[in-house]
Amino acid sequence: MSKPSLAVPTSFQVSNGGQVSNGGNQNGEKKVGYINYELEPGFTVRLRQDIDPATIDPMILKQIISNRVSAQKSKLKKHQYVESLKKKTMELQMQANVKRSQLEMLRGEYQCLVIEHMEVEERVFATFQRFNSAKAEFEAAIAEIKRLEKKRADLV
Repeated sequence: MSKPSLAVPTSFQVSNGGQVSNGGNQNGEKKVGYINYELEPGFTVRLRQDIDPATIDPMILKQIISNRVSAQKSKLKKHQYVESLKKKTMELQMQANVKRSQLEMLRGEYQCLVIEHMEVEERVFATFQRFNSAKAEFEAAIAEIKRLEKKRADLV
């Protein structure tokens, strides 16, 4: 993978409206401002005002610009990564909300099924009791028939 060569600057622009600042140093020292160094349209690197591209060693300037470009790319990647994490978080929260509502729905269905199961068990128990009662009546009727047949046979 070859490293792209750095472009020649297309424009210089002093930031802060031409005001020179060194980040709040109050000692009366010379304050340093920044120059926006546009490498290509839409891609700008800030250089301190005391770095004059015309008088500084080209290799040092190239290294400074390379470092700034690398820093900007790192910030951009970090920003993209954070945005992708935010997007992923939102997607996961939406999925969690959907799953939560599905869970509540399934809990309701489960409760209905539990109630229905209890009703079915009660009906099975009642049917079993009726069956046992009918069986006992049937066996009693059979015993009565046999008793009456025996009594009739004894009379004849």
